[in-house]
Amino acid sequence: MAEDEKLLRRLRKGDTAALNDVLRKYTAYVFTVVTNRLGRFASPEDVEELSSNVFYSLWSHRETLCTNNIRGWLSATARNEACSFLRKHRIETVEAEDRLTVTGDNAQMLLEQEERRKYLQKALDALDSETREIFIRRYYYGQSVIAIAGEMERNYETVKSRLKRGKAKLRAELEKGGYHCED
Repeated sequence: MAEDEKLLRRLRKGDTAALNDVLRKYTAYVFTVVTNRLGRFASPEDVEELSSNVFYSLWSHRETLCTNNIRGWLSATARNEACSFLRKHRIETVEAEDRLTVTGDNAQMLLEQEERRKYLQKALDALDSETREIFIRRYYYGQSVIAIAGEMERNYETVKSRLKRGKAKLRAELEKGGYHCED
């Protein structure tokens, strides 16, 4: 970690050699994160472009990075880039032929899960479009509240507030349908 902290200090000062060191150390890692998130839904060129975007973002935001963990920051940014790619291209990562066909005792359980999923989707659809987008970004794509606020050009506290109010509305909708919700 001490080495990464030194790299961050050098990056914050605008040292391009530090960027080259980060590239040398983490390029394969970032490629792996992007590839694992996208699977076969992107070409090698797309993976390369998204990975490059991660390092460009690192350089662009070097002076304002709020981390001492380059690897963690790169990982989160790579996942966010991949998720944005999937959203932009409206790609569903689970294809129909990949779903399980089940017989026997598990069939009832899977039917109940599907019923809950449909009810949850209905409850999500009842949210206003901006709150629904915030929910999907946070709980489906795993974006941080800070990243959501930045990408949607909203105040951090506004995003937190929408998540809190949205949770309450979802809880009420789900409980109306007979589903017990735990925090």
